[in-house]
Amino acid sequence: MQVKTSKFGSLKESGISLLLFSFVFLEVSAELFSFRVILFAFRPFVIILIMYLYWITSIERSLLFFTTLFFLLLTSIFILSESLVFLMLGLAGIAIHRLLVILYSIKLNNIKDFVPILIAVIPFIFVFSYLLSISDEIPEISYYPLVVQNILVSILAGVILSNYFMNENNNKPWLSIFGLLSTGLYFIVFIEKCFLSNLPPTYFRPLGMILFATSYYALYKFVINTERLNADLLESTA
Repeated sequence: MQVKTSKFGSLKESGISLLLFSFVFLEVSAELFSFRVILFAFRPFVIILIMYLYWITSIERSLLFFTTLFFLLLTSIFILSESLVFLMLGLAGIAIHRLLVILYSIKLNNIKDFVPILIAVIPFIFVFSYLLSISDEIPEISYYPLVVQNILVSILAGVILSNYFMNENNNKPWLSIFGLLSTGLYFIVFIEKCFLSNLPPTYFRPLGMILFATSYYALYKFVINTERLNADLLESTA
């Protein structure tokens, strides 16, 4: 009976994952052809489906995971508007979201030594600070929010990089994939906004949508696998 339940759960997870990437395909098509109605309707569903996937597969159903994705959901809605107020709310939402991802990663990996993180943060801070300093296309109102985002992304990348070298577990690949894709996504958005804003958005946004969806799917897999590894460890030591 347990085997059948497990198989059903696996099939359900596969079905939802297929639906998720179908939405991603629609989103990429909408970005290519600038269908804003489709963008507004389907982009939040990508995040909602990841939250639902976690709900049906998690053994913990952590409130922190749902809170982290909730702020990402709000941000994905706010940034579709051209209103300055909504854009600023979106920047605040993504800052809170990234801070929660950092705290969640530290919690799941049970990190107690922060010296490797501080060392790993330095090259990312240097690169993003340098790019920010040579950009002439940044509006004054966006400068300080970008500084905050640079710091948060650098810390997140430092946490993931230090975890790759310092943490001996079987769950490093998914976190590393998330770190690589999410940092790549931020780098593309940063370059687009600060250096290539004169180009049409269709040059970058389809790739950005792919990186967005795959990075948070990797985060979901990392969280699920970590919960299962921790549960197995508790059972073996009980």
